[in-house]
Amino acid sequence: MGVAGFAILTEPFGPQVDRCMTYQPADRTLPAIIIDHPTQMVADDVLHQRAEQVADAIQRLLDGEDPETPQP
Repeated sequence: MGVAGFAILTEPFGPQVDRCMTYQPADRTLPAIIIDHPTQMVADDVLHQRAEQVADAIQRLLDGEDPETPQP
């Protein structure tokens, strides 16, 4: 089936995907990757952690799993 697209948002903005999908009906829900907040003005190690969250979630999405980042 494949993946047509997905959204990447930080925690405070996660619910916005459902709001956007109200205006763009589709036959399946747009997958959302929710990562920790913030992503700007953070130390390099924090930015690296955010990048790992995105990469791991994308891999799960491509494997047909839930893309959301699991809680530690």
